Amino acid sequence: MSLIKNLNPGNCAAIAIDCLNTFMKADGFLSISNYQQQVKGLKAQDVQAQIDQVAKRTGELRRFLYDQEVPHVQFQDAHVIESIHGKRFHSLEITREGEEADFLRTFPPHALLEKNRRFGTYDQQAIEEITIPYKKQVLIRWFDSQMPAEATLSPKTELIFLKDDFCMSPGSPFIHQLFWELRRQGRFNLIVFGVCDEICNLRNVLLMLAAIFNVVYVEDCTYPLDPDKRDIAINYLKNFNPLGDGSTGHFQVASAKEVSDHFSS
Repeated sequence: MSLIKNLNPGNCAAIAIDCLNTFMKADGFLSISNYQQQVKGLKAQDVQAQIDQVAKRTGELRRFLYDQEVPHVQFQDAHVIESIHGKRFHSLEITREGEEADFLRTFPPHALLEKNRRFGTYDQQAIEEITIPYKKQVLIRWFDSQMPAEATLSPKTELIFLKDDFCMSPGSPFIHQLFWELRRQGRFNLIVFGVCDEICNLRNVLLMLAAIFNVVYVEDCTYPLDPDKRDIAINYLKNFNPLGDGSTGHFQVASAKEVSDHFSS
């Protein structure tokens, strides 16, 4: 079964995961290129050049899908720490002062909300390359008591879900409402891009597959934190749901060109 052949603007949605300055820019607090230089011994400039190409392709594909009237959703890390937000607030995936990150369950402070928690800092915000001009954006913050009334899933409104964990569950109390609305509209096919393959992408895509959504994973619009774990993560997703017989909860890798060529045909 080819998921791409069955895609149309009425049965799919596009989901960008953590396409944020903190990960995808060289000066980010949790910069992928700096991590790979320090931990893997790779040249930061070479890695950053690759990430910049991923960012460019992702932006082009998002704007193309917007023109095709495909609804857009973003999942974004949006963390809090005691030193800024008070002792009542500290993200469970963020190390406290004096602690060492294990880069599995805990990470250094990154993607932080500003002091009043209303918006993200520059480090937390999405990279400029993926901006869709003239699109209405609605923030759905994990600490709010309910979703905004204007948070409707539609081709002209981009929903931005802030999450306080790797994964939307438990990172946001509103993921079930998004999944419910996707089901109600018959949008069982999700086009996914973002970072990082073996961390936030893996966990969120597993959530989608377990909820019986099909996932088209745009591989050249994703990137790993640890390049040695990229293929392992993608293969795990490929083999996650054999019970669906390739028709429900199905995972398929594609390129940005393959997706755009299908919608253009």
